[in-house]
Amino acid sequence: MEIPIQLQQIVAFTKRDFFSWTSYKTAMTTQLINILIGVFSWGVAASYVQKPVAEMYNSDYVSFLVVGVAIGNLVMPLVQGVERQLNPWTLETVLMTGISIPVFVVGNIAWNYIFSVLTFIPYLLIGTYVFGAHLNVNIPSTILAFIISAAIMMSLAFISTGLRIVTKSTDPITWAINILQSLFAGVAFPVVYLDKIFFPGVSTLSWFLPQTWVYHLSRLAMLTNASLTDPKVLLDFAKGLLFAIVLLPVGYRVLRWGVARSKKEGTLGWY
Repeated sequence: MEIPIQLQQIVAFTKRDFFSWTSYKTAMTTQLINILIGVFSWGVAASYVQKPVAEMYNSDYVSFLVVGVAIGNLVMPLVQGVERQLNPWTLETVLMTGISIPVFVVGNIAWNYIFSVLTFIPYLLIGTYVFGAHLNVNIPSTILAFIISAAIMMSLAFISTGLRIVTKSTDPITWAINILQSLFAGVAFPVVYLDKIFFPGVSTLSWFLPQTWVYHLSRLAMLTNASLTDPKVLLDFAKGLLFAIVLLPVGYRVLRWGVARSKKEGTLGWY
């Protein structure tokens, strides 16, 4: 049976990027060394501030950060791939090649994603066996959490890309969301900790940020063995899924609007 042409194109893009990466021996070696040193630097820093993370996940700080690294390596590369490959600098060229946009994006992020998955393995192993991370993973919940997370983050990437195609610069909407994420989304600490630092109730704002659900659902699934048969867990997943269901079509529409408007104005290749 003949392999579909779209799959052949994706494989060709992936092989191109892999051979390109391995052809630069010095850059490849220094990148691998940076990853190794980075793993231990991260682990030492996490161990230095190691303390129980009783709020929300009943875990410890090293384990809490391991899940954050998992999100960074398994979800964020999808978002970065969309934003880097679909932008005012590349989109006109893509449309002229005759290759469909999904194939172009998937093909260009495939090797980076595979590499990100591979680099997560030493974080997981060293975090577990050297720095004592304890994961309590529920497989079905983890898979669903990553699917919802990918949908949410891809939606934001579509919105950002659609607006950047028109404005030719950073869009204010996703810029504001990303700025708020650093403080309110629970990237480096549980969001309920905000109530202790500022004033009671301020963490409520966090739940209106889509990125909060990306981190919360993944940590719920990987640190607490959260089962989808538990009504409380199911409710949290339903809330995150609602963000994905709303944002995904909105993001796609914004992307199509940006491309259509730039075509109409003749500015698709401008930057």
